Amino acid sequence: MIIFKDMKEKIIDLYINNLHKISTEENAKIYLVGGAIRDFFLSKETQDYDFVVFGDIDKIVNRFTSQLKCKYIKYEKKLITYRIFCRLKTIDLTLPRNNSIEKDLEKRDFTINSIAYDLDKDEIIDPLKGQDDISKRIIRINRDDCFKQDPVRIIRAFRLAALNRFDIEPSTLKAAQRDSNLLSSTSKERITDELKKFLSLNNTFAYLLLMDKASVIDSVFEDLSLTNGCIQSEHHLFDVKTHSLSVYNFIEWSFNRLERILGKCYTKYLMHFTSKKGTVLISLKLAAIFHDAGKPFSKIVNKDGRVKFPNHEKKSSELFSKYAKEYTFGKSILKLTKFFIEKHIEPSYIFSLWDKNKLGKNDIIEFFINYDEKGIDLLFFALADTLAKGKISAIKREKYVEFLRFMANEFYFSIKPKIQERGLIDGNDILDSFKVDKKILDFLLKETKKAQILGTIRKKDEALNLVKSLIS
Repeated sequence: MIIFKDMKEKIIDLYINNLHKISTEENAKIYLVGGAIRDFFLSKETQDYDFVVFGDIDKIVNRFTSQLKCKYIKYEKKLITYRIFCRLKTIDLTLPRNNSIEKDLEKRDFTINSIAYDLDKDEIIDPLKGQDDISKRIIRINRDDCFKQDPVRIIRAFRLAALNRFDIEPSTLKAAQRDSNLLSSTSKERITDELKKFLSLNNTFAYLLLMDKASVIDSVFEDLSLTNGCIQSEHHLFDVKTHSLSVYNFIEWSFNRLERILGKCYTKYLMHFTSKKGTVLISLKLAAIFHDAGKPFSKIVNKDGRVKFPNHEKKSSELFSKYAKEYTFGKSILKLTKFFIEKHIEPSYIFSLWDKNKLGKNDIIEFFINYDEKGIDLLFFALADTLAKGKISAIKREKYVEFLRFMANEFYFSIKPKIQERGLIDGNDILDSFKVDKKILDFLLKETKKAQILGTIRKKDEALNLVKSLIS
């Protein structure tokens, strides 16, 4: 045991003082454990606290939540756990894994999470030397069967490493590779939760490579194993799997350089990006991993030896949809990821026109009327996809960046304000004036809106005349 005089001053607050007082009155012993202790040693702020309770946990929870007007949820799986939601903090109270705090800590996942704080004695309890591994910035399992006991810990190891920029200790990495096949028969909900946390971080590419090396990606998404060694056309330097992981890398590369890439549009796009609470970044990364997953199923080699993958984006989308039924990422992520996968080739046609000075205002308006602000997200994906081919010079790379900036300027300073303007006509105006199938209403409204943005029509009767010509 190590005396650590600074602990109370740094992390004890109103909530913890009350919890400690109630526990003492109930003749119970509580220990602060896990992430809060780890983050304290890393000088990080935390709003989530985990306690191990030796005593009547039900009484403690009822008294605490009643006094502080907090709500709670009770989980009854391997261990009884209460999650208490207070105004400023989330507090988990759990029964011990064993009959002593030292034995409880040994049953946990990683040494850096296996440190406890005794509130009575103001002492740190660290039987597995987690503080040493924190100072060395190492993720190390507590015992060899750690991942066998709970395979989800494999993904958590990579997430914690990415979150803190830690190394994964070699024997831990070997154990992850040895046991990664167990992920295929593990709770999909818990895997999804860990994956979403991992994907919402930036600067995770190095850890994604380690995950792939440990066969984690292929264990979670079995069909992706077929992309290993699937050679592409002469325009690509890498096989499908390497290219897909490289797209992931360039997505992170782009979002670490948002301001440089977007220039004066930076703050406008940032509002859109941050309002989605991680949806855009998670969707872009999932799309990176899956956008070419259909290539092994659609590969053809012509008589002249040229490789092609007709309609691979459709098959890739189907494969992602298959896994999205098992791993419930949520409707917004599912929809946006499928959009990136299915449309990832389209920006290359627009870039080609722009590069040849043939991109007209009509083409730009058409693109953004179809996709609105997620068109900018799609352009970021296309930038990453292009750079990941591996044959792009620095000059060419800057040209793609210039193209994205040009499109963003067109959207934010010219097209978006006009898209938000009220249309000259609506669906009822068309139905009142013409006998048309409701199925083509969206097309007619889109065409009139496009003409309104271009300035070729300015009045309601002009819009109706355009609809008349389109129908005829």
